[in-house]
Amino acid sequence: MATPPPSRGPRVRGAPRGRPLAPPPPATPLKAPASNIKRVIWTAAFAAVTMVGTIYGAGLKTQQEFKAEKQQIVESTPEDRIRDLETRRAILMTFKMPLDRKLKALQDRMRAQEAEAKAKAEAQQMRQENESK
Repeated sequence: MATPPPSRGPRVRGAPRGRPLAPPPPATPLKAPASNIKRVIWTAAFAAVTMVGTIYGAGLKTQQEFKAEKQQIVESTPEDRIRDLETRRAILMTFKMPLDRKLKALQDRMRAQEAEAKAKAEAQQMRQENESK
């Protein structure tokens, strides 16, 4: 007859047969792994480099456009310059007209307030003169 295999101790449900259970890991406070910190640092560094590059590139592009426009103005004929200046003047006049209207309305309101204040002062002075008589 076959003899049963030797006993290996109590079997825990779900544990694989033939292997002893591993001891539980020691209780340690939760710390962020170094890899997470490195990941955050690298992400911030890449974002900073991207932003600086974008701003620098935009500045270079603006500078190039300014130089090209300046060169075009220098090389243009007097007739072209006059036409460009007249166009610019027309654009500026379209901005000026609404501002002039607002300024006139403000001045009218200020004059009306001054006249009202003057009328009140005269009326008060007349009352005081009438009371003193």
